[in-house]
Amino acid sequence: MPPSPLGHVLAVLVAGIVCGFLAIVVTIGHGSLLFSGDLQGLMPAALGLALFSTTVMTIFGVLQKSNTDIIAIVQEIPVVAMVSVVSAVAAAIEPSVVGEARAATIFAAVAIATLATALATLILGYCRLGGLIRFTPYPVIAGFLAGTGWLIVLGGVSVTTGHEPSWALLPQLLHAPLLLQLGLMTALVVALFVTERVFNSAFAVPALLLAVLVVFNLVVLIAGQGYEPFRASGWLMRMPEAGNFWPPVRLSAFASVDWHAVWSGMFTLPIVIVITIVALLMNTTGIELHANRDMDLDREMRSNGWMNLLVGVGGGMPGYSSVSLTLIIHQLNASSKWVGIIVAVMTLSALMLGSLLLDAVPAILLGAILVWVGGSLMYDWLIRARRRLDPFEYAVILLIGLVIVLVSFPVGILVGLIAAIFLFAFQYGRVDIVRHELTGADWNTGGHVSGRRQELLRQHGTGIVIVRLQGFLFFGTADRLRKRVQDRMDAGAQFLVIDFRRVSGMDSSAVQSFVRLSQVAAKREFAVVLTGLSERARQALLRNGLTVGDGSPVRIEPDLERGLRWSEDALLARLQTDTLAPAEGWTLHTLLQAFLRQDSLATAIEAYCERLDVAAGSALIVEGGASRDIFFIESGTATVEMAGDAGTPIALAMVGPGDAVGEISFYLQEPRSASIVARDALVVWRFSREDLGRLAVELPEAAVGFHTAMAALLSRRLTVTNRLVGFLAD
Repeated sequence: MPPSPLGHVLAVLVAGIVCGFLAIVVTIGHGSLLFSGDLQGLMPAALGLALFSTTVMTIFGVLQKSNTDIIAIVQEIPVVAMVSVVSAVAAAIEPSVVGEARAATIFAAVAIATLATALATLILGYCRLGGLIRFTPYPVIAGFLAGTGWLIVLGGVSVTTGHEPSWALLPQLLHAPLLLQLGLMTALVVALFVTERVFNSAFAVPALLLAVLVVFNLVVLIAGQGYEPFRASGWLMRMPEAGNFWPPVRLSAFASVDWHAVWSGMFTLPIVIVITIVALLMNTTGIELHANRDMDLDREMRSNGWMNLLVGVGGGMPGYSSVSLTLIIHQLNASSKWVGIIVAVMTLSALMLGSLLLDAVPAILLGAILVWVGGSLMYDWLIRARRRLDPFEYAVILLIGLVIVLVSFPVGILVGLIAAIFLFAFQYGRVDIVRHELTGADWNTGGHVSGRRQELLRQHGTGIVIVRLQGFLFFGTADRLRKRVQDRMDAGAQFLVIDFRRVSGMDSSAVQSFVRLSQVAAKREFAVVLTGLSERARQALLRNGLTVGDGSPVRIEPDLERGLRWSEDALLARLQTDTLAPAEGWTLHTLLQAFLRQDSLATAIEAYCERLDVAAGSALIVEGGASRDIFFIESGTATVEMAGDAGTPIALAMVGPGDAVGEISFYLQEPRSASIVARDALVVWRFSREDLGRLAVELPEAAVGFHTAMAALLSRRLTVTNRLVGFLAD
């Protein structure tokens, strides 16, 4: 049931005030992460930049026609990533550049980094490349988030104590007031974690933060000495001399920017851009899950790019949509432009009234928020991720986190990408590129017919190994395949048919593996037949020294059917036992004897068969035609064909002397499922349903024997087919 107009107004008002309060407090906390160590004197200016950025983002959101339930603010992940740029620029500044000129140089670097990130986001959005983020290795993202969490925790400690965390700070933590400050901050962090997990309400955490603010300001009021003693004792953030946050430096100071230092510090800019875009898309995905709706990643990137472009022009920091603020709006059912307007008014007021705002917010509150956010990231990506990730992937996360902690953020990401590449190569190398592996006894080109040839292939077909490949072949998978094939050679296989139809590509190392395989095959008199090769793969093999044709153990056929047929013919020729046909050649009697397996039964039935001569190119059976006959082939060859989608016939199999065709449709009394087209002149014998009827009347025992023999034949074929289907379905 939709809320009443008054109820909706109240919901919008409450959502706007709560989101505005959170936006201000969280923005200040995130802004405090930008500077540390020697740059802490610029902290108030960083807070001003952060508030300016969030104000611009909320105003931009209000002017948008869609997404009335999304609030964008400065985010901690891009800010932490930008620390590497800021530190590099600060280290490259000439010693003679001091005061406002030094600050202007650093702020110019921040603006350039934000503008570059915005432009990259716009380009990706307009080129519809937002989906590329899906290719970023998950362990790298997780490790970067875990390392970011640690840096945010350190930032929270720094904000609380006013000192950069280091081993030298430990002795001071044992004395007041730092011990008390850290103790209260820790207690507040625990309270935030407990509140978040115990109370299923979007107002629980804001209510706790508001309560802390009220209690602190009541303490100040009761003390009766104002805020200055608390600031002197380190309980409040240090304020700029002008008493407000904006502008951070005078515009005239930018004339003295050390541009050489700015460009020198941009070597980590690509990392900032990648990390910000990754975080943006991850946040967008999170909003999709919370809002239960699909979002256009490319459109979101374009919108975010324009938003951060405006922020960068003003020298601000990058940001994107806030999942937590969006969730509050959803839970209150307060989707409205007025929520964004209220938030924008509140953040703008905070920007203009900096001293009044910071006086009311204790440093332990900002520090606790940062530690809570950072701790949540570490818990999600170091503890919870352990239960759902492969040990090797989890090891990459730990590696990235440790390098970020012990060395630096950029080095951690670089090490993580290298580790992820090796992990991918290792894991993909374990993927079986063999889609199916079977022998000529399981699958042969006469699979749709019956006869002496199929009987021989069932007996001797293990000499043919059929391998159907899939996926992308590279050095790891191709070399394992080569060794696997050599094992088949040792086991007595004589022919290898490799089908590449489902192979998407292969690298040069895989090509060399097949060249080496051909060399081994030549020494062992082992034939390799490659089928289904793309023209690109074929040319790559030939360029790298693979020889085919006469004198080579390697043969290339256009498809698996023809490659397997060649292997079967070569295998049966090697047997040299003249078992493919009787010594005197096939006759009607030997044909019937091969199928019925009873000499007397063959003698009885041959009088009921009719000889047919079929010219080359003529159809013996037409697909869809009546099925009234069984045909026994005495001489000649034919192709089993089925009509394709465009009417082009598709060759399914080849039949020849000793084969019988049409028996399944004959018994099912259904239209023919395929055509039989003579490749050369055929001599066949026809046994019709009328002939079977006459046989049943004149020689009933022979008719029963015929049915029994055909049932046994079809049962044997069904058993082979079931085994093949079960194998292919596995």
